Amino acid sequence: MAQEQYQIPIFLINGQLDSGKTRFISETLEMGQFAEAQKKLLIVCEEGEEEYDEKMLKDNGVDMVVLSKEEFTTEKLKELDEKFNPWVVLVEYNGMWDPKLIMETSKPKGWAVYQAITIVNAEQFNMQWTNMRSIIAESVKYVDMVVFNRCSSGMELGNYRRAMKALNSAVQIVFEDEKGDMMSIAEQLPYDINADIIEVEDCDYGIWYMDVNERPEVYKGKTVKFKGQVLKNKYFKDKNFVPGRKVMTCCADDTAFVGYICFFKGISGLENKGWYTVTAEIKYEFQMAYKKKGPVLYASSVEPAEAPVDEFVYF
Repeated sequence: MAQEQYQIPIFLINGQLDSGKTRFISETLEMGQFAEAQKKLLIVCEEGEEEYDEKMLKDNGVDMVVLSKEEFTTEKLKELDEKFNPWVVLVEYNGMWDPKLIMETSKPKGWAVYQAITIVNAEQFNMQWTNMRSIIAESVKYVDMVVFNRCSSGMELGNYRRAMKALNSAVQIVFEDEKGDMMSIAEQLPYDINADIIEVEDCDYGIWYMDVNERPEVYKGKTVKFKGQVLKNKYFKDKNFVPGRKVMTCCADDTAFVGYICFFKGISGLENKGWYTVTAEIKYEFQMAYKKKGPVLYASSVEPAEAPVDEFVYF
């Protein structure tokens, strides 16, 4: 049996075929990331074009098994635990499988998912996001990190980042170039962030919403003007509301209303679910609704407006 006095961490590496999962795991092992673990078990759920080097696995103390979807069961995992007595488990997961399979399958005593990473081939992302959005979305919702590899300067990496953050606001995102070196991206915003009033067009609401949340220090004290739908709630005080937009993250059934708390003296005159143009100063404060500090708007003007041509925001 595996050594019961220790937790057996599972490192879950997910991603579509040809995303670079095998290379990522191989390079991680070769760098000595798990050198202290004398016994390592690699469970491969998908055999891609790139194969693992047998000598590399042997030199790094790795036992490898390949499992089909039907074999990925509690009983099989217990069998592997007894046979290999692993100190650490790496799983190259099949990107077409529902992540709930590994998350919800009962595991041997001590086994627990320690870190989950999704690998994305940046060259294929636009096509996959268009045709397989719901599948990609599921592979991101449960992970700690998304690694985009094979990136180049001409790609809209800011859009890729926002799409992932819309699915999982806590996820860490890493961009790597074709050589595997990390890239930093300069966010190109569609509005003038240094203007006296930052005017956000209807189609750019999602970009503003994500950026002000991630970089509050850039927006603190600035004035913004945007169009949003009023959301009043009986739990809100009579002096605040949320002006926001409906966001579609992966499909028509997966929508959410997103916006920030806004204080306004004339809230009683606002129609719930009505469309308004809001001009407000951005502050960064603790709010119980956020359960932490976050962007808070103090409106100087809230004027009736026509609904956007498309009421949804897309990431």
